[in-house]
Amino acid sequence: MNFKGWNRHLLWLVAAAPFVSQTWLQAAPTPIVAAREEIPTFEKDVLPILKGHCTACHNPDTSSAFLDLTTYETTMEGGQADNNVVAGDPEASNLMRRILGHGGKPQMPLGFAPLSPEKTETIRAWIKAGAKPTPEGVDLRHWAYVPPQKPSVPEGAHPIDYFVGKKLAEQGHSFSPEASRTTLIRRLSLDLTGLPPTPEEVDAFLADTRPDAYERVVDRLLASPQYGERLARMWLDLARYADSNGYEKDLGRQNWAWRDYVIKSFNADKPFDQFTTEQIAGDLLDAPTREQLIATGFHRNTSLNEEGGTDPQEQRWQVLVDRAAVTGTVWMASSTGCAQCHDHKFDPISQKDFYETLAFWESADEPLLALTPEEVSPYVERIKKREEFLLSSPESDARKAALEKIKKERESLEKATTLVLQESKERKPETPIREGGVYLAPGEVVPAGVPENLAPWQPEMPLNRLGLAQWLTHRDNPLTARVTVNRIWELIFGLGIVKTPGDFGTQSEAPSHPELLDYLAVDFRDQGWSLKKLIRTIVTSRTYRQSSAVTDAMRAWDPDNRYLGRAPRYRMEAEMIRDNALFVSGLLDLSMGGPSVFPPQPEGIWDNPYSGDQWITDPTKDKNRRGLYTFWKRTAPYPSFLTFDATSREACTDVRVRTNTPLQALVLMNDPVYLEAAAALSARMDGEKPEDRIQEGFRLVLARTPSKEELEVLKNYQALQAKVFAAAQREDAEEASWRMLASLLLNLDEAITRE
Repeated sequence: MNFKGWNRHLLWLVAAAPFVSQTWLQAAPTPIVAAREEIPTFEKDVLPILKGHCTACHNPDTSSAFLDLTTYETTMEGGQADNNVVAGDPEASNLMRRILGHGGKPQMPLGFAPLSPEKTETIRAWIKAGAKPTPEGVDLRHWAYVPPQKPSVPEGAHPIDYFVGKKLAEQGHSFSPEASRTTLIRRLSLDLTGLPPTPEEVDAFLADTRPDAYERVVDRLLASPQYGERLARMWLDLARYADSNGYEKDLGRQNWAWRDYVIKSFNADKPFDQFTTEQIAGDLLDAPTREQLIATGFHRNTSLNEEGGTDPQEQRWQVLVDRAAVTGTVWMASSTGCAQCHDHKFDPISQKDFYETLAFWESADEPLLALTPEEVSPYVERIKKREEFLLSSPESDARKAALEKIKKERESLEKATTLVLQESKERKPETPIREGGVYLAPGEVVPAGVPENLAPWQPEMPLNRLGLAQWLTHRDNPLTARVTVNRIWELIFGLGIVKTPGDFGTQSEAPSHPELLDYLAVDFRDQGWSLKKLIRTIVTSRTYRQSSAVTDAMRAWDPDNRYLGRAPRYRMEAEMIRDNALFVSGLLDLSMGGPSVFPPQPEGIWDNPYSGDQWITDPTKDKNRRGLYTFWKRTAPYPSFLTFDATSREACTDVRVRTNTPLQALVLMNDPVYLEAAAALSARMDGEKPEDRIQEGFRLVLARTPSKEELEVLKNYQALQAKVFAAAQREDAEEASWRMLASLLLNLDEAITRE
């Protein structure tokens, strides 16, 4: 972290430290795209690009400039220009000239973003190689629809480093140096638990000279209860988990038992194929356990419209559409929902395929499962402690409202339920195809089935949701293992091997490291679908342990770090930012499970005209539990989370897009949670001298000690603030100045960044 010139820009830094960097102020350089080694084929490589960017205008029905780009023959014929494709000469080909915007003509596609350098290079390479039709016998299937095969790795080599290193070497580059030990333990702790290391954990790692010291830290963190909470955030976004129904009324619901099931499953390293089966068809297993019944709540997370005049049957149909589409996104990274109205434009998924998949849920009832006294007793005890705390506090309107809320919570727990699925004895797994995707236009009735262009249905599979789960996790299914590995990679590296974790279709970019993706996918499956083993493989690699420092040359060569010549550096997720502030200040309550909680938020956000429910901040330490447990209201999510790009969870979310706004700085400086954290942090910064207190603050927040320059700047800042408060005749001027310094530390870019 560079503090050069910080004195001069101190006030500006306090307001904007997390959000401005030299990288963002500079124009992004044009990435260098290496020439393709293999010769692209038209149908497999070129045509998907044309379909994605060109054929909306250039097709048999709408042939702008009389140019049809939907087949090899019509592409070669060209339109008004007789040199649309000049075999062997990309520069003379009108197709390439229009894609590049050469010759004084508008760049295509007109009115849209130009083709990426990779896609442009694919078309150029195809023309350069002779623009030939695809030879007979070539497998034309999209890469994602071909079952992965495990490529060989030299004996003794780390598989990740082998494939990443090979790619780097091809480009004339190599790995960056290993990050410092303090950086590594902080990176590991954030990636595996969502929380930073304590100063004691950092000291222990620095003092551990054993050759497997790093691996010991990895194993300790994977065994931490907070590991399951870290992974659960990703899964809750995918599952569209919320504590309310959505739509206008957005009344509350109880499904926290399913959320707790997810956390427990990750902590137990439940095999992912079993995790899949339980959530899709736990009720159809032989003698299902209560846990397996609760697991089916995955597909009860759908939004529910309770407005007057809603047609119950149409509402049910919309729920089924959501379940079919979400299943495609989560397990197959396929936009199956695009086939609700018509055959998929790009991928081998027909409208019939979509409704056959939807039919699996036609035969599922939606009961409530009552929770047992044993399942709720820990949370009843937690409520009693909160009540005792309130009863011992002075009487006030806030105390009265909080006690009334506790009374309702206790009554709710006494009759607590969770949302589950149960196979119907009356309805069959079949459904009509809705013409044009319109509910009121039912057509041919089709039985349950799957897109067999993706993977064949095995004869031994039952034609119900259990069979669907078996199909998803069968070794012939080319998608599920790849998709899951890519999601974990994206969680750790900030960007997947495939950029679009929810879309592996023909319009997605190719994997940056296809051999690595296939190796990890097959290994994941062969290692018993163990997420912990997969993650351990990733974080013990040299690729993972690199420094995130970036040079101008690196930025020019690989601005998005797709070749992984350095470690990624990115801002933490919304919940992690809050959790970290509470953790380093000593306020975070690590209690796990149970009903969702109500931390402080601005007034007036949560008014509900239907139920009269109010957001009453939890008066005890429950308000400082991890963000994972915050009550998630779809129409009014926790505002500071939204500011840092959390989702409303009204729909399945596979990627949280990171934004950069002034509101984020204002939240960190003024939100009551962060003000309280700063006050508590300043109290933890022990030391006889200012230098000692500053060093302790650095160790708590950044897991390192400050440089001499940093220490001097912060000493001057604290002294200046003390003078300002003293001039204002503040009796607590000294401690107020330390609270300001603690707030500054929590606002630093490094404090909210994983690097």
